[in-house]
Amino acid sequence: MIKYKDTRWMYLVIPYNASIGPLSTLVTLQILSLGGNAIDVAYAISLSNAVLIPASIIWGFLADKMDRKKQILLSLAGVSIPLIVMPFMKSISLITLNYALITFMSTASTTPFNLLIMESAEKKHWGSLFSRFSLFSSIGVLLGLVVSTFLVILLRIDQIEEILGFSVLATLIASVKILPKPIITFERAAIIHNKESFLTRMRHLPMMFLHLPNIHHFKMFSVSRLFRKPINYIPLLYLGIVLFYISSGIFNTVYPAGLYVKGLNKSEVLAVISVGMIFQILGFRISSTLLENKDEKGLAYISLILRGVSYVLLGIFAQLFLGIPILISGLIFYPLAAGIAYAVFYSSSTTLIFKIVGERRQGTGLGVYSTVVGISLFVGSLLSGYITHYISYGIDFIVAGIILLIASWIFRYLEEG
Repeated sequence: MIKYKDTRWMYLVIPYNASIGPLSTLVTLQILSLGGNAIDVAYAISLSNAVLIPASIIWGFLADKMDRKKQILLSLAGVSIPLIVMPFMKSISLITLNYALITFMSTASTTPFNLLIMESAEKKHWGSLFSRFSLFSSIGVLLGLVVSTFLVILLRIDQIEEILGFSVLATLIASVKILPKPIITFERAAIIHNKESFLTRMRHLPMMFLHLPNIHHFKMFSVSRLFRKPINYIPLLYLGIVLFYISSGIFNTVYPAGLYVKGLNKSEVLAVISVGMIFQILGFRISSTLLENKDEKGLAYISLILRGVSYVLLGIFAQLFLGIPILISGLIFYPLAAGIAYAVFYSSSTTLIFKIVGERRQGTGLGVYSTVVGISLFVGSLLSGYITHYISYGIDFIVAGIILLIASWIFRYLEEG
């Protein structure tokens, strides 16, 4: 039996997430500062999203082979070094490649951290520990955004990234002593047998390959099956989630850039993103209560409408205004979309996926899910650059909102067999 042990090591995720949390926004602003455009930003985010697929496969399988502590330390080292050398990245292409490397290495710690929680306590304590872990992670991201909001007034972005790199390095040094050495080895499959562990794992990285899917596993998306009840429940659920991540890629990739181009300074851009993070933390607290009393499909439907309408309104403001109206609309509608709506949809949709993989072929289900999520994020982020560059930021946001409204109709139509 696993004994309940000292879990002070979980505090390490606060400085770690504070260092990587604001990075996508900082990289976006850095690229724009060097004269880049929306397509350059889209390429950087798209490459990062593309890297997630092989990274989740490679590091996931290594998590079953390596010592948890060693893999986490390797991840911290692999994140700190590229951040520290950011001031030497003088071109957009080098920044893009360096950001992709950071993404690849940061993925290495996701599964070991979750498994380490499961190794640190008896099963009855897992729920509270995963909840605390998620809270610390969110606090870290928020702290990083808030600190960056003020630092960007005084320092260049590459200097801020260098400071974040030394923060990760300090976390690495502390981890050598604080992280416990695993006593019992868990397989990743153990994560999907506990709802709290599964939700926390997917929240930090929505990809998990127990084994690689093959082409036959995607037959569920055949047109004939999509329109036949009740067997269309699973493919329609996946389709709705695919549309959500395509929309997220389209919007999130260029939203910080849109704020900057539309007249906000770097500090104001980070402030809007920070407020969104505050509401996301509140949203996850609300969603946990809602899921106990409400139907997941109904919650997903309502949250998609809220997020979609918010995107459309942000797009209209971006299409018509500059400056202060962009700031005000961002402080109102972005927290609703990226905070409350995201948290409720994420919690409800992931719970639905948990129910599927908990009952059926788990490796196949998670493999298909991870593949379609990764491809969706990549496609969305790539499309965003071209939509923005050749049309406008406002239209990009509106397109993302319309896709979400279509997804909401799918969730309303869902009928479990």
